[in-house]
Amino acid sequence: MKSKLRLADLYALLTPGQPRVSPDGRRVAYVVQGFRKKENDRYQNLWMVAADGSTPPHRLTRGATRDTAPAWSPDGRYLAFLSTREHELEVAATLAEAEGGTERKPGTPDKPQPQLWLLDTAWGGEPRQLTRRDEGVAEFDWSPDGRRLVFSSRDPEEAQKTYLDSIRGKGKEGEKGPLVIDRVQHKQDGSGYLDDVKTHLFIVDVDTRQVTRLTGGSCNETAPRWSPDGRWIAFTSNRTGDADNNHRNDLWLIGPDGAGARRLTAGDVGAGAASWSPDARSIAFVSSLVPENYYLLRHLLVVEVDAAEAVDDLAACVGRGWSALGGVVPDRPAGDVVSSARAYPVPLKSTAFQVLTAGLDRPVVGTPVWLNERELLFPTGDRGQTRLAWAGRGDRARPVFPSCDRMGNVSHDAHAAGGVLVLGMSSPSAAPELYAVPLAALEEGVPEERATRLTYHNTWLEERLTARYERITFPSSGNVEVEALCALPPGFDPAQAKAPLLVKIHGGPMSYDGPDFRFDVQHWAGQGYLVLMVNYRGSISYGEEFCQVIQGDWGPREHDDVMHGVQAVLDRGWVDADRMYCTGFSQGGIMTNWAVGHTSRFRAAASEHGMWDYVAAFGTDDCHRWWQDDL
Repeated sequence: MKSKLRLADLYALLTPGQPRVSPDGRRVAYVVQGFRKKENDRYQNLWMVAADGSTPPHRLTRGATRDTAPAWSPDGRYLAFLSTREHELEVAATLAEAEGGTERKPGTPDKPQPQLWLLDTAWGGEPRQLTRRDEGVAEFDWSPDGRRLVFSSRDPEEAQKTYLDSIRGKGKEGEKGPLVIDRVQHKQDGSGYLDDVKTHLFIVDVDTRQVTRLTGGSCNETAPRWSPDGRWIAFTSNRTGDADNNHRNDLWLIGPDGAGARRLTAGDVGAGAASWSPDARSIAFVSSLVPENYYLLRHLLVVEVDAAEAVDDLAACVGRGWSALGGVVPDRPAGDVVSSARAYPVPLKSTAFQVLTAGLDRPVVGTPVWLNERELLFPTGDRGQTRLAWAGRGDRARPVFPSCDRMGNVSHDAHAAGGVLVLGMSSPSAAPELYAVPLAALEEGVPEERATRLTYHNTWLEERLTARYERITFPSSGNVEVEALCALPPGFDPAQAKAPLLVKIHGGPMSYDGPDFRFDVQHWAGQGYLVLMVNYRGSISYGEEFCQVIQGDWGPREHDDVMHGVQAVLDRGWVDADRMYCTGFSQGGIMTNWAVGHTSRFRAAASEHGMWDYVAAFGTDDCHRWWQDDL
């Protein structure tokens, strides 16, 4: 007999992701994330499976490590990945002693940092460490010949190393020194307080492990991508001279020898998620057409490499190509304070890009995947569901997978090679697993029947009672139609008894609730609650106008939508009006606070990471650009 989901089941939940298909299309490397109860932490290990599903998954790495970002070498023999491993610190100390020094190097972290490792999938054995960067490695990419890798890494100067020692408690006195805050963007979610250390690009030789610096200077260079023909390395950099106050991240090119830098975008877009075309003539990337407006759709754009502008000195190319404003916020704004609050960088030129999703009123929510020189796939948010969409040169973009009942979600990190696309899929009652789809099936338009399940990491869920979801729609204020998902308790029968209601408000607000597996939702439904998830105005995936309507005016519309959703389930006779509760995280916490102040219908509310005072948040949280731009 099936049992209810238990809290302890969280530690049995395994989430596969980051799939990477081998160049021949026969194998899939991927990451499995799990949880460690005693340490209150998570781990990530590498696994491999046959792309045709003919063999069970095979575990490649073990232990309490963070193994991420697997990437096949072009010949399919080696698997590079990032990993944090405790013994790195001991090895580094041993190497320092062997080199004639016994003292710890200044600026060395006291925790292992992610480094580049290499697995030989032909001969097996332990992975081989390629880098020993004090600040770790952020991202990397293979050269087409498989002999080198380019990577990005924080690169502190000597004075900065002394400061890092101080705040880490590794200085002469052994006590932590004060944080020195002199940046406008002084902290960031997931990173904590920020410093002035810049991230640059480096190349490491696979055989010798020799590292060569590729870039330097006063700006960050991130997200390196080596061109398929080996001529260029594309990267992202904000070189306005005031990166803390704008989102003008441009695409740049540089030769593997550090010469011949070029500028690919002119500052009129904020480029991200770049991907080379197979013929190395084009780069696809994701951007809204107005980087400072968070409510606009993120589109799929393409630029031609031949249109790039040559740069004489990349390190000195800071503040060039902009008007006199330069993106700097004025110290003494003239006239109206609100209209003068932001001085955006004004590019002197425009990028000759092509928008491939101009006719698709849906956002791009992940990295595009090239099918050939003219066609791409990309994840999109489509009416509260994550789907794969197709785009081509000169043809209208359209969602293609899945195409059935809107009760399943695909992952944001699909990957294709050798004629096979692999992606994660989940449903309300089934945790994410990996599936393979022949690219030919996507072209034929009947992919669901052709998808092959590759992994079975969560079969234990088959022994648990799970909630089913229902979509409901209802009119809200202004006669706007709004949609919500309802998780109905297992065995729910409103004719027998009405359920207590838990309103769970999503964050963002530019996000959406979709029909994927949510452990917390399933747990609460298992306890007898009906869980209501409203995709209120401000949510993406319902069109640009639906999202943008709350710009500069948070609260009233979102609250109306949530409360009309509550009334909709009450009208259906599903809910006990005397047992209704409300919660949410981030923007959901803000809307929970709003509900507490505007209605007495909820018996209790839990605000997670919400806030009450927008004015107090400015300058103290990590969202100053958001507050300045949200006018």
